[in-house]
Amino acid sequence: MTTLDRQPNMYDVAKLANVSHQTVSRVVNNYPSMRPETRARVENAMEELGYRPNKAARALVTQRSRMVGILASDLSLYGPSGMLQAMEVGARQSDHIAVSCTVDPESETSVAEGIDHLADLGIDGLIVLVPQTKAVVAARKKLGKVPVVTVDSMYRVDELSVSVDNFSGGQAATEHLLALGHTNIVHISGLKSWFEATARSSGYAAAMLASGFRPQIVDGDWSADAGYAIGLEMNFENRGVTAVFASNDYAALGVLKAASQRGIRVPEDLSVVGFDDVPESGYFIPSLTTMRQDFAELGRQALSLLLSQLDGNPESHSRPIVPKLIIRDSTAPPP
Repeated sequence: MTTLDRQPNMYDVAKLANVSHQTVSRVVNNYPSMRPETRARVENAMEELGYRPNKAARALVTQRSRMVGILASDLSLYGPSGMLQAMEVGARQSDHIAVSCTVDPESETSVAEGIDHLADLGIDGLIVLVPQTKAVVAARKKLGKVPVVTVDSMYRVDELSVSVDNFSGGQAATEHLLALGHTNIVHISGLKSWFEATARSSGYAAAMLASGFRPQIVDGDWSADAGYAIGLEMNFENRGVTAVFASNDYAALGVLKAASQRGIRVPEDLSVVGFDDVPESGYFIPSLTTMRQDFAELGRQALSLLLSQLDGNPESHSRPIVPKLIIRDSTAPPP
């Protein structure tokens, strides 16, 4: 391997490959119509010298920073963190840099500052993992012509979006309980300001009404704490409730804990269904029946959609990912 006493530059590569520095620049910037043998000679020279292209200089030539922004919130939750990881890996594989900024979704100031921070870095496009409509609207307004892809906002047909079909997921979870013979089913919702929460609740309500039963929705916040508090307070016996569909697996875990402390057997006395299929859900006691969604695939779809926009592809939607019912030990026919 050829070594220099300094960082190699484009002229060093050109000299070793016996080409002009303009030819090296064309190889670095992936210009078409390059002779394969010339490209190979330049790439071999780059590898031998350990040359790394200057991304800032490359951006000046291509007018693209190859940097994608990710505006995120609630990364402590399994879903958002799984999507973010998939996007970061996919960006590297596509020769892009993923830069994330975490914001408080309930604070318009925090959201605005996060968007400004990413815009100041010169991002080519933005993926919004913040589940509130206001954050999406703010991003589109501030960034102008910069493409903005949203996640789980499938009811806005005019925007770039990828999604999980949370409505059909909520419907399927409820229909599983109805098929077992349950008629008095309570749904613990997620935060109502989240796209996913309203869709899952709507799916639950639709399944209940279609079967001639009254929906019963209790407000939650995605947390095990909320599921636990609701599970302790709810008068299951006197109200005749035999099943709970929780907005996510963490809320379901809280319900399982509360039921155990109250001497309510799951699933003999009370069936419980969650949503997400977090890695631990199979190890709950009892193991949790839940709706599985592929967060990594959702993250990959969001990144792919954004990159296709940057490459001039007019497509604006991907097919919604349909959650899959995973039946475990927490559901059974009612007593």
